[in-house]
Amino acid sequence: MSDMMKSFTPMALPSVLAATTLSGTVVLACMMPFAAIATIAALAMPPRRGLIAVMLCWLGNQVLGFGLMGFPWDGPTLAAGLSLLAASLIAFLAARFVAARGGALATFLAAFAAFELSLFVYALAFGDPALFVPQIVAQIALNEALWFAGLWLGWQVLARIPALADGRRIV
Repeated sequence: MSDMMKSFTPMALPSVLAATTLSGTVVLACMMPFAAIATIAALAMPPRRGLIAVMLCWLGNQVLGFGLMGFPWDGPTLAAGLSLLAASLIAFLAARFVAARGGALATFLAAFAAFELSLFVYALAFGDPALFVPQIVAQIALNEALWFAGLWLGWQVLARIPALADGRRIV
């Protein structure tokens, strides 16, 4: 197998996460799958690389939000953006912790719970806790679960490309 093929998956996955961030930001605005991205980064990447990927996805979201979508440059909006970064990093850490002990679904559930709990704590202090009614959380959970399923599938496909290129049978 060529060196290029060996490095394909580790190089391609962060690109897929970045594309997810860009498309998700433009199409869904406030429904970004930060917990799903944190989960895939925790499952598929070494800790440092996964952490950087999560931070870069957040940064891409913020650049598009403030640059393309016209988010206001005020204290509350900047603080909300930083709360998303903090919640994403906490979700990544929770996912890393559970990934060492459980399967992909448990890892995703831990990341989602950590993400939402982090944002809820922020909302209690600075935001609007009314945004955490069951209907809204269920809608966000569905969005995150669908993104996670798609990202997980994409990761599985990417992981098998080097074997296909090498002519090996994939089970």
